[in-house]
Amino acid sequence: MKHLAYEATKRGADLLAALALLAIAVPLAALALAPVRRGLLPRLAATTCIGRGGRPFALRRELLAGEGSRLAWLADWPVLLAIVAGHASLVGPRILSKGEAATLAAADRDRFAVRPGLVCTWWLQQRANIDFDSEAAADRRYLRERSLRTDLSILLRALLAMPYGPGDGRPRAVVHIAGIRLLNLGMDELVAAIEAALQGRASTQLAFVNPACVNIAAVDPQYRAALAHADWVCPDGIGMKIAGRILGRPIRQNLNGTDLFPRLCESLAASGRRLYLLGARPGVAEATARWAQQQFPQLRIAGTRCGYFDAEDEEAVIAAIRRSGADVLLVAMGVPAQDLWLRRNLKKTGARVGIGVGGLFDFYGGRIPRAPLWLREIGGEWVYRLIQEPRRMWRRYLIGNFTFLWRIARERIAAAPAAGQERWTQ
Repeated sequence: MKHLAYEATKRGADLLAALALLAIAVPLAALALAPVRRGLLPRLAATTCIGRGGRPFALRRELLAGEGSRLAWLADWPVLLAIVAGHASLVGPRILSKGEAATLAAADRDRFAVRPGLVCTWWLQQRANIDFDSEAAADRRYLRERSLRTDLSILLRALLAMPYGPGDGRPRAVVHIAGIRLLNLGMDELVAAIEAALQGRASTQLAFVNPACVNIAAVDPQYRAALAHADWVCPDGIGMKIAGRILGRPIRQNLNGTDLFPRLCESLAASGRRLYLLGARPGVAEATARWAQQQFPQLRIAGTRCGYFDAEDEEAVIAAIRRSGADVLLVAMGVPAQDLWLRRNLKKTGARVGIGVGGLFDFYGGRIPRAPLWLREIGGEWVYRLIQEPRRMWRRYLIGNFTFLWRIARERIAAAPAAGQERWTQ
């Protein structure tokens, strides 16, 4: 009975909302798209999609003469007709074409138990560039938790996430932001690249860069040199996506170390590689190692060591890591200390891959709780960190974020004349 009441209420809300949006969208599209329409009246193209119960339906979009127009998104207004007809919903798993649906594994076809939606948790994750889990896992989570409250929460988060813009499916493999060369991969590709590096003989240093790191690099030449020396530097945080969008250099995913850690542990457990954890307060690295082994029993922990040691003890720490036979070394000393330490010592430790991971141990070791997923989905993890540690983080976020955006704005202004000249010479 409860399930039937939810379905009926949701269907009524979908219908009312779609009719109200159509009343706004149709005249708006008629006015805004008039210069790029193919005629006086809209011409619609249909794509066969799969809806609830595996039933096909036609998803329509308006054909335009100028698809490159900034207003081309208005051509999607006919999707509201699919909601009115009952084929789709405002919230639900992503609408799949017939071809996409045909490639689904049998275990993932439970998504057709409900109407597909315009927005979903996977849509939110793509907007915020996070790679918390797969689309299938996000759909399963929605199916378990769906309710009117959940749907309303997703809609509200979708409104907050819209300014981030859609993900770009064709980003460059390498982009430059604020003079820093960034490796622009997906999370699975990064894990695969780490495994490939472990098979080589040379050591590979990986750094993550967020807006605070960009600000530090701008005034710290040693840190800037360490980033230039690192083999891979990856974009971390919603601020880097915003910067990429402003500069016209799309960032594919948020490649922070905290989301990487469980993927990396799973990969190392499968390959039999050894992991060493160095950094954080006493006991935190050990707690992180316990979490990792509980989640991945086959994972081999080579050793742990807190990050509090004097300069005269550094050689002993390096020797201990070398004796441990570690393949991957995670260093959690904060920026810029961790990246400078790895630049000086990674080769001496014997580890094939060294990664600066910031506050990762604090999260997995249980010292500091991480922001809930819904807040990460709208790019608000920094707000949670500010609330947790206001005295330590206020300058980084309340001043640093605006400083970062000012740097990006100056870079955009400086690049504008060159871009204009390039267009004139083409």
